[in-house]
Amino acid sequence: MSKKERHFHEDYYKVLEKCTKAELITKLEDFDKSNRRTEWKLDMSGEYKITIYKNKKQVQELNFTWEDNPHGCRWDEVKDLEHSLMAAYQDYDSLVESEILIKNDWDERR
Repeated sequence: MSKKERHFHEDYYKVLEKCTKAELITKLEDFDKSNRRTEWKLDMSGEYKITIYKNKKQVQELNFTWEDNPHGCRWDEVKDLEHSLMAAYQDYDSLVESEILIKNDWDERR
């Protein structure tokens, strides 16, 4: 494997080469748990509200419900939308602020 193809530090590969099969399986399972935990943190309910303020006055409010997002949404998508809205209202003389309210509506039937 060339150095261009490596994704981890060289010492990490040396450690992996010394691991037993059971240790490698444990490392993979731990990585999978960590990955699922990260995904779980990114997922959120389908109901949220983004409010944009310009110079302390409300200029935009978007409300999203389960009808708008039947499968829920991801936190990074909401933050991207918030950033785009803030950029749309930003100019040199303005203070642009935002607020995100998330409704925790857990329903296992969904």
